[in-house]
Amino acid sequence: MGDQLDTPRASGPAGASTGTGADANDAGDDGAMAMAKAWVSAVMDERDMHKVWALTEPDYRKVLAQHWIISKHPDVVGPPEQWEALADGLAAYPSGSRLWEQFARERLQRWREFWVGFSAVTWGVRSRSDPRPDVAVVTFVEPRGKLMSLKPGPPLEFRHIAVRRTPDGWLVAGADGNNLFGPGWPPGPA
Repeated sequence: MGDQLDTPRASGPAGASTGTGADANDAGDDGAMAMAKAWVSAVMDERDMHKVWALTEPDYRKVLAQHWIISKHPDVVGPPEQWEALADGLAAYPSGSRLWEQFARERLQRWREFWVGFSAVTWGVRSRSDPRPDVAVVTFVEPRGKLMSLKPGPPLEFRHIAVRRTPDGWLVAGADGNNLFGPGWPPGPA
């Protein structure tokens, strides 16, 4: 994701090592920025949903599973009384759900369609804020040539990834900055 420095390896559940480079802004960071970069890389550059899932906190995995289930026809996901078990199966790491491959493919496709051009390789980490003691929001900024120009250009684009400190280390808690969601039917603000 930009300039690469040696950083400690970020890890997800059960020691799922992610080994990632970091921007100069990461110096002194306790792993939140490295985790956000590893997650963006897994989504946008590697397209590896198994790695994404290892780097995503359980509640956010369940929110994503529930959102997907709600958006599907019962012919695909079964009757509503089976949705909780299906959501638990999809949210598990690793998932053994019969619908995992379809879910993973569609989820990655949605992120990639929404975030066209976003990349851990070319976008830099701009900053980190800590809105809550256990949550950090990592802000990425789009790449530009020379930022100092006399001619006005389009505004810079930013992406905000929320990470939460867990017993397993930092894990991604949301892909929309400060807007964290909790499991439910439908998922709602946490």
